[in-house]
Order: sequence, then C-alpha cells, then structure tokens
Amino acid sequence: MKLFKLKIVTPKGIYYDGDVEILNVRTSNGQLGILANHLPLASVLEINEMNFVVDGKRKEYAISGGFIYVDKLETTIIANAIESKDEIDLDRALKAKQRAEERIKTRKDDVDLVRAEVALKRSLARIHVKQELD
Repeated sequence: MKLFKLKIVTPKGIYYDGDVEILNVRTSNGQLGILANHLPLASVLEINEMNFVVDGKRKEYAISGGFIYVDKLETTIIANAIESKDEIDLDRALKAKQRAEERIKTRKDDVDLVRAEVALKRSLARIHVKQELD
C-alpha cells in the first residue's frame, strides 16, 4: 500500500510526524478514510475516535476536535487534544463521563450545558478507544 505523510499538531507541539497507510477520521461531513493521493480537502474534525495504520498495525486515538487539511504532499491535523489508547486513563475517563452526565441531568442555571455535552463526548471517545479490543 502506498504511504503518505501525516502530521498531527496540538497546542503542545507536534504529536506525530510520519508516513501512514490509511487515516480514518470523523469530520463534520461524516466518516472519512484518507489514502495516498486523496483529493485536496479541508474540514472540521469532530470529537471522536480516529485511527491510522503504520507498518500494518492500527493505532487508535481519541481526538478532541480540530481541523484536517489534505493536500498532495501531506495530511495535517490540528487537534485541540489527542490521546493514544495507551495514554488514556480509563478511571479518569469514567469519572469525567459520570460528572458530565450529572451536570446534564441536573440542568442547573449555573451549569454550562454545551460544555457538559462536550465533556461527555470527549469522555465517551476516550472510553471507547481504551476499551476496544482490551
């Protein structure tokens, strides 16, 4: 399979910079599989799971939204945050899910509902990535 360059950048710096076989992400327009020589593309990334294949091995990540730009030479992801399966603390993610669900359920005036819903999406993505194939 033909390789292409993937660069993932976060506010902390370059998270990943290397060649991959395929990249799977969820954008605001739906799920995408990116291969070498993909048509140019710019899109918003949703809070969700993503993965890519390197040397025949799939690497799983939870991504907290961002932006993807695909051109002939490189695919760049600018992510708010990203965590690999190994970096995810399952207990922390489960507690974050519980807190977010409680905030949404109570709907008090001082609770930012949108922020609670985003926190819930992030925690669910982390939990799913961590528990997949474990």
